Amino acid sequence: MRNTKIALARPFEGAPKINLAAIVGAAPSKPFLLRIPVTGERPISCHAEGLPNGISLNGQILSGTFPEAKDYEVTLICENAKGKCEKKIVFEIGEGKLLPTPLLGYTTWNAFGPDVTQKDVVDIAKKLTKLGITEYGYAYVNTDAGWQGKYGGKHDAVMPNHKFPDMKKMTDEIHKLGLRAGIYSTPMLTSWGCPKEFESIPGCTAGDPDPRFSDINGGIGMIRKEKNNVLQWAEWGFDYLKYDWKPTDTVNADLMRTELINSKREFAYCISVDAMYQYRNYWSHYVNSYRSNQDALGFWSNLLRVYESYFKFMEYNRKGHFFDLDMLDTGSCRCEVVKGELTEDEMIFAYTMRALLNSPIQISSTLEKLDDFELSLYCNDEIIAINQDTSFSLSLPILRENGIDVFEKKLADGSYAYAYFCIGDDSLTVSSDFESETVPRDVWAKEDLESCQNLTLNLAPHTVRVIKSKSKISSIYVK
Repeated sequence: MRNTKIALARPFEGAPKINLAAIVGAAPSKPFLLRIPVTGERPISCHAEGLPNGISLNGQILSGTFPEAKDYEVTLICENAKGKCEKKIVFEIGEGKLLPTPLLGYTTWNAFGPDVTQKDVVDIAKKLTKLGITEYGYAYVNTDAGWQGKYGGKHDAVMPNHKFPDMKKMTDEIHKLGLRAGIYSTPMLTSWGCPKEFESIPGCTAGDPDPRFSDINGGIGMIRKEKNNVLQWAEWGFDYLKYDWKPTDTVNADLMRTELINSKREFAYCISVDAMYQYRNYWSHYVNSYRSNQDALGFWSNLLRVYESYFKFMEYNRKGHFFDLDMLDTGSCRCEVVKGELTEDEMIFAYTMRALLNSPIQISSTLEKLDDFELSLYCNDEIIAINQDTSFSLSLPILRENGIDVFEKKLADGSYAYAYFCIGDDSLTVSSDFESETVPRDVWAKEDLESCQNLTLNLAPHTVRVIKSKSKISSIYVK
């Protein structure tokens, strides 16, 4: 039995609604691609006012290149038989401007593990679009470990194994949907996530181990192959890199970052899995997202450990640079190490902690058993809007007491979002006094509550409530 009420997602019903952050970033003179995420009854027509030369709109897909580094204000307009909506978007164009808000997308690891295939990736991209999930802003389809074969090709780079017969064709199919394609690698000599049929799969270095670095997975080689691999990824058409090793240091991060910047394509850059705390200022300035936690494995004690990793880094979240709470551990997962034991309430907790704590959100489900609950978990536009809010405010705890954690985040419209997490094993009651009378909104349920100046919430174990209010909380206590 689920305690938390959530609104049913209906992506193809009603009047149009554009679910895109108010600020979008990109580099000048590099290929740009964006599917305008819009819910509502089909057919929907979209057009844009203020597009610069070099950018065109075809259906819902914006593509081309921005001619110079500057801000462009564009009005997007979408219409259907039920109505019309407009939204002003500022396109901030310049080096290092990509992903001013946390990445929304999909990744293959929990869903498929090392057995992932090219067909799986393309099928998922099509499912995300057909089911309407992309209409909530999910823009990246990222292939995790399992694609690698041996070194070769014209760039002397890691070539795909037999399960990925044509990488360029794969990214082309993803791009045709208006989505972006991601890839995985490591500076280690051998990569994690090796398929059973191989003894090992290579990373972005070769040769003898460099004694400056850890010897995990054979160490990091003295022959640097970052440029070779970036040239190959760009030729294939990738848009994102998850770069994964331990301990995650700035020397190897920056060598790869330099090659990505010098590439003809623009890459979102996520480093993983053990971002060293002493380099927190580097992470919060030079990578789009950074992880320092366990893999999400789909059971409660693991979920809590991932959640707790946020507190060490929370003050270093900033526009364009976010602490990553790892991929979602919800839905159908084939990866052998993912247990999938979370209750529906715990899945809501898992999604909420990423959304409200300014983390990237990456679905990692096969979508084979998708029901109304799973679709609604991924597709609550009001929850996603808090994650994508362009105030770029920190989500900070205002209460940590007796198994209740409450976070506050100020939003761009002047209102406040509050997340009430019950992390303990007992039911608890928390009371919040607001500075003035307000109409709190239950964001998961998408319902306004009764006007009040004091709000009392009864929280079952392992649950969360998200409340949005125009008034700030002045005091809060557990009863």
